[in-house]
Amino acid sequence: MTTRSTNLLRPVMFWTAVTGIFAWLPLVRIIGRPDGYTWGILGLSGAGTTGPFWIFIVLTAYVLVMLFAGQRGPRALFRPMLLIWHLAVNATVVAGLLQEGTGATLQGQGLHFEIPLWTLAVPFVGFLGLAIAWVVVDRRAGAAPFVAPWTHGNTVRLAGSLLLLAVALLLFRAGTNYNWVTAAAIVTTIGHWVLLIDAFAPRPATP
Repeated sequence: MTTRSTNLLRPVMFWTAVTGIFAWLPLVRIIGRPDGYTWGILGLSGAGTTGPFWIFIVLTAYVLVMLFAGQRGPRALFRPMLLIWHLAVNATVVAGLLQEGTGATLQGQGLHFEIPLWTLAVPFVGFLGLAIAWVVVDRRAGAAPFVAPWTHGNTVRLAGSLLLLAVALLLFRAGTNYNWVTAAAIVTTIGHWVLLIDAFAPRPATP
């Protein structure tokens, strides 16, 4: 990749990972403690495993494949997946605003936050623009197809990520969905997600 392409890709990958956690985190909560947990996404809603919770499995699988391809290749798969994801995320924000008006919010029950959806419109649109710009620049660069090899460093980070996931599931199981234990489980899940995405990054081979 060219320097320009790399500089564009870094913030795009960061934002893509941030938006991806909203697909994975609810699924971890449902697995860890479905009782008493209500959720809603893309106009779908439910409580625990009641309702079409499979949407989180589909979205998480998509995000993981996309981020893996973005970090390691092939670019021919990553580019369209990236654009589809960001277009879908923006469409979701717009749909929420059209349906509920300026009163639409993004809620985090476990960490007790509620953000007006309209305030997120600018960053969502901005990162969509960056994603489009990166795809254009990367295609014009015409870099040769490349798939990074998996190394010991990747394995260590993946193992650490899975360990954090196990801890998060135990914390969700011990919590009551809305107490400090659940908040700790959410923070642990976010740490797990960051380490998991980092495990995908190309690393030099070690003896």
